[in-house]
Amino acid sequence: MDLTAKLEVFSGVELINLISQGKRTGVLYFDISGEKGELCFNEGVPVHAAYKSLFGEEALYNIMIEKQGTVSFKDNLPVKEHTIQNGNTAELMNQIEKRKVEFDDLAKRLPPFEAVLEKRADGIGENISLRKSDWAVIRIVDGRKNIRTVIKESKLPLLEAYKTLEYLLSKGMIFDKSQSERLKQILLTSMNNILDAFSIKGANTKDWALALIDMIMGSGYETIGGMIKYSNDSLSAEESIVKVIDEEKVEKIKKLLYKASLEKASGDLGQMIAKKKYKELMQKEGVSDGTF
Repeated sequence: MDLTAKLEVFSGVELINLISQGKRTGVLYFDISGEKGELCFNEGVPVHAAYKSLFGEEALYNIMIEKQGTVSFKDNLPVKEHTIQNGNTAELMNQIEKRKVEFDDLAKRLPPFEAVLEKRADGIGENISLRKSDWAVIRIVDGRKNIRTVIKESKLPLLEAYKTLEYLLSKGMIFDKSQSERLKQILLTSMNNILDAFSIKGANTKDWALALIDMIMGSGYETIGGMIKYSNDSLSAEESIVKVIDEEKVEKIKKLLYKASLEKASGDLGQMIAKKKYKELMQKEGVSDGTF
């Protein structure tokens, strides 16, 4: 019963079920983006698996997660190695399903595969230790390669690559450039909305712009504040700001700017006018009561 199939059509689990039901002895060969793997059966029971640097059950679980590639089964080939200790096929299948659930959950928490990753400018924190898999990913991230390419070039098993990416993203050591570009625009939009709300163009717009930058720098965000510039009645930012901002920082900066700008406007314009303009600003920002 030799056969050839695509994993996009027949999953690894379906092929195991087919071979197990037929009590076949032979080898299931995998070719996944040039990476080779094999799963050996003795009378329908998986007894050996090898994939990338893994052997045994870990190799089996990781190769079963793959959804793209080609696979071929060679019948009646003798089994020379036994690296899978669990001879209960049902238990192995249950573990495979658990790994698939874990894998799908990780996939939902990662950016799209086409997202381009970049390293943080401030590097690795003092309390963060890196594993071998972390270095395998970080050395590839260069601000040009997307997640799909990083996974492929890391040579890590897919589940391990997903776990590593999720860890590095959660610790802020790498980031999705498109997401940071979006955060940059969110911050600049809010700052320019504050300028429009409280300054008088042609009179004190520059003073207000510089005051907003000082508010940021005086609140512990010197690097971010130093990358924001004023020209032509509006604020802009250096491209490299995407390496130092994240969602938490942007939300905190916006919140402190709302409060500080209201205080400044109350002194410049009087409380009644300042509160009226502040309310209009909050409506424009989509914040109904002036708080997050």
